[in-house]
Amino acid sequence: MGKIFLEWLITNIEILGFTAAMLGTFSLIPQVIKTAKSHSVAGISLIMYIIISIDSVLWLIYGSVLALVPLIVQSSITFTCAFIMIIMKLLWNNKKIREN
Repeated sequence: MGKIFLEWLITNIEILGFTAAMLGTFSLIPQVIKTAKSHSVAGISLIMYIIISIDSVLWLIYGSVLALVPLIVQSSITFTCAFIMIIMKLLWNNKKIREN
């Protein structure tokens, strides 16, 4: 039983990688949606999303060099979500400051 599972895992390791990558990435989407709807950025850490963006770009480069499609897809989506959060934080945080 163990040998069969191990062989299946090795054969389908990209599926495992893609699934893990997508779960992590999709965890950002609810925050993007909530922030876009509420325009509330008070509890959003700009530094965290800057670090996530840099991390995503580095993974994207790595995935591109090694032609790892799951990593390229995941990094692209993660970067997009993080970049959107940065833009919303900068736009709406400054708007709040100007209003006060």
